[in-house]
Formats: sequence, C-alpha cells, structure tokens
Amino acid sequence: MYNIKLLFYSLAIILILLSSNYSSVYFSYGAYSKAQPSPDGPTINDDSLTVEKVTSDLTFPTSMTFVGNNDILVTEKNTGRVMRVLDGQVQDNPLVDLSVASKIERGLLGIAASKHLDGKIFVFLSYTESGNNEDGSDVSNNVDPLGNRLYRYQYVDGKLIDPVLLLDLTAIPNNLNRTDHNGGKVTIGPDNNVYMIMGEVGGHRTQAQNIGNGPAPNGLGGVLRITQDGGLVDDEPIFGADLPLGVYYAMGIRNSFGIDFDPMTGNLWDTENGPTAGDEINLVFPGFNSGWSLIQGFSNDDLLGNGATPNDLVSFGNGKYAEPKFAWHIPIGPTALKFLNSDKLGKEYENDMFVGDINNGNLYRFTLNGARDDIVINNTNVGGTATLADKKVDNPVESIPITFGQGFGGITDIQVGPDGYMYVLSYTGDVYKILPTSQSTIPKAQSTLSQSSVVPEGSTLITINGISGDNSYAPNPITINSGETITWYNADTISHTATSGSDSDPDEGQLFDSDAILSKQAFTLKFDNKGTFDYYCVYHPSMVGEIVVK
Repeated sequence: MYNIKLLFYSLAIILILLSSNYSSVYFSYGAYSKAQPSPDGPTINDDSLTVEKVTSDLTFPTSMTFVGNNDILVTEKNTGRVMRVLDGQVQDNPLVDLSVASKIERGLLGIAASKHLDGKIFVFLSYTESGNNEDGSDVSNNVDPLGNRLYRYQYVDGKLIDPVLLLDLTAIPNNLNRTDHNGGKVTIGPDNNVYMIMGEVGGHRTQAQNIGNGPAPNGLGGVLRITQDGGLVDDEPIFGADLPLGVYYAMGIRNSFGIDFDPMTGNLWDTENGPTAGDEINLVFPGFNSGWSLIQGFSNDDLLGNGATPNDLVSFGNGKYAEPKFAWHIPIGPTALKFLNSDKLGKEYENDMFVGDINNGNLYRFTLNGARDDIVINNTNVGGTATLADKKVDNPVESIPITFGQGFGGITDIQVGPDGYMYVLSYTGDVYKILPTSQSTIPKAQSTLSQSSVVPEGSTLITINGISGDNSYAPNPITINSGETITWYNADTISHTATSGSDSDPDEGQLFDSDAILSKQAFTLKFDNKGTFDYYCVYHPSMVGEIVVK
C-alpha cells in the first residue's frame, strides 16, 4: 500500500509557505447564508408526489448514507457525531464522536458505506480534524486543525470501530482568514474505489488550480480516487503516476458539495460552486480539468473577467478541460447531486439527475440525452424551456422549468433509500422523504403564502422585486421613525437577503441580517436607533437599498 498520507503531510507544510502569493479575491459572505424551510413544509411540483418528514432531531447534518431499510447514518458538521436514524428515530448515542475543527466550511463533511460479500461494512468519513481534540477549537482559540482527513471505519453492532487514516490533506489556508472550500463529499464508485471531492481550501493556488508557475498540486481542488485500503488505483495513470498526481481523478475544481455516478453509464457527475456567478454541473471524466481558478462557468462568458481560455490551463498527463453541462449566472449554491435509480416516483423520473441548493432550498431535476453525456431541456420540463436552450440560467425566472421542489431549507444531501424513494437532508436538522401522494397518510403541503399573510399589520413594506440595482428594493430609499418596523417581502422567484453594509464590507451583517428570505416569504425588523443604514443582498451584491431612521 502506498503511504499517501505521509506524502501529503509533508507537502502541506511546504505549500503553506509557497502558496501565499496566490491568494484568492473571490470570496463572498453570501455563500454562507442558508435558506430556511418553508413554514408550510416542502412541496413538489407534481401533484402525484408529496413530502414526509422522517426526523428533525439532527444538528447541522451534512451527509447521509443508508446501511439498511429505514436505517440511515448521518454526519453532523460541528459536533463531529455520526448519528443513526432508525425507523425515523435518532438514536441516543452516536456511532462515533470525532473531534472536529468547524469554522465556516470545516467539520464532519462526508460519509459513504461499502458492503462486502464477507459481511463487512466499511464506512468512510471525511472531516477536518481538530488540532487539540476539542470540537471547534479553531473557532474559540484559533487552534489550527490537523488536516482534512479521510478515514475508513468498520460498522459493527451499531458502532464505528477500527479507524484507518487513508488521506491526510492540509486544512490550513494560505490566507488565515479563510476556512472555506473544504468540499469533502465521499462516494463509492462502480469500480468499488473511493472518490472524494476536495475544494481549494481557503484559496490555495497551485498548479491544480491552473497557476502555471504555482507550487505543485497538493491534493486540493479536485476529485481524488483511491482504493478502499488507501492505495493508488492500479489503472493507467491519468495525470501522472507519482504522488500526489496519482490520486487525482479530476482537478481545477473550486469547491463542491455533490458527486454521484450515473447508474446507467458509470459516468461521474458533480456540482461546483462559483464565486458570484458560474455555479456548474459537470460530467467528470478521468482527467477532467474544470478550469478554476482561471475559468468558471462557460469559458466564452469570461465570468472572472481575466480573458483566460482553455489554452491557458495547466496540463498534466491526460488532463483535459471541458465546458460545464449546465451553469447558473445567478448563484444558487448547488450542493448535493443524485441520480434516482428507481421508478418508485414514476417511470418518467427514473434515472434522472436531481440537484439541491443551499441558497433557496430548491430541488432541481435534469434529464440526460440518449448517450447520457449531456443535459437536455425538453418537453418533460414545464414552462418556458426555450430560454434554457443555452444550458444556463441568466435570470431567476429561467430556473422555474427545472425546479422540481422547494421549501426544504438549505439542502446538504440527497440519497435514494433501499425502498427506492428519494431522501433529502437539510442543514436545519431535517430528513425528508419524497414519495407518491397515494402512499402517504400525511396531507399534502400547500404552496407559498400570500403577501398579506406574512406582512404584519402596521409594518412598513419593502417589496423585493429582483436583481435590478438600486431598484431591487421598493421603495428605495425608505424613511421611517425610530421604533417602527420594516417588513421585506420577497416577490421574486429566488431567495434574497437584506443585510446591513455592502459587498466586501468587513462589518457586513453586523447590524442586521435577514439570512435567506424565500420566495413569497418575509422578514420583519424593528429599528430603534436613528441614522442612515445601507443594505444589500449577499447573494446578488448589485441589489442595494437605504433606510433612513428619524
């Protein structure tokens, strides 16, 4: 077995010193503003389907995996616990309680189970390991974490035992103010190898992020592939035979929270988060280079404004750039990606791709072409599909035909259970099950509320109209007296925020922050202090407003 972990440990120390000249300017507070669940519960845009809540007793869950029928293992980001949800009940004792660093996107991030013919069940966990065996010490005492690590456990009698460290990657960014982009989703491929997707971790800039004169790749910013014993996969080298190139399956990835294999072809797909634009869905072939940090979204759109083309990217071995299969110019924060390898929701949905988001709490559905190497928008989607012929969302309305469900709160994972139904995990602690309405005993949730039902009587109304500069919030500016309240009502089709300050303001959100205001929902705030207050939408920083309190 190759000693992968020791190599990455030594590389991490070198790269912390070398990569400081390649810090990222693409950082947005909006990436961490998460949608709350709809007060009426999630809904599906198909009257034949409904949503049931399985449980709501988890603490910031990030990933889940099934080990049996109605038997789910769920990771909790900040507690480091792996909880078992058996027949809808969260069991009292965790299967394991790990010490995790938890600032921003650090934490217990990924889980995948692998069942073997001899009866063994391996469970793979990816997490940011605490530097002093205390949860959150990076938050409370600025303790550097040990690393972003992948462990293999055995699942025996309701416990996770015999940990084996398989991958040891740096968790220390080159810019110490950033603890984002840790990725960490894990899945088992049809080849029985382990696939883990890693972000760039706080803006590392190496050749894996397509910086030609940068440090060598260090295992960040790509899809990594190893055997279940932690060795290199015995195939033809993709990027190179030597470590660390030997563990890369793909590179040039900014950050991702979703990977899955197409059950019909074995092809790997992922979601990728852009900075302020360029969220992506990609077909990830061996050697795929997603283009970051020079290209995000479709290359011809030049969303990063640097004029880079695929010819400017760094090339290793069989590495090759490919355009995304779908992109959002209006950021949604895509997270989980899952193929529905079942007909339990209807033959029309079998083997379709489903994607969740964190900003809106929406669930999106995508169909593939006959060769299953591209996304097609066709008559199975309802609404104005013509605007999606270019495979990108340029304004919020264009997302309507691909929206399958809404109201889940920020989605962190999607899985298909042994029963063939789809399960959705929300960061709020909820697990939901999507099933045919005819098989549910729970009344189907109603759709969004009217404006009059969510705006308190006597409150001054501001309507959020959409992305339109200083006309996004109406009226703007607005004047009220001290002690009065303002209610922002979101009349748009996607989530927005009302956050004090402006984009890149270090004090943004300190005075007030609505978090995500869902479509057709509202946020109310009382203003006691006099003054003039600027605010904006963290998802869409061009949306600005002003409040004058007399």
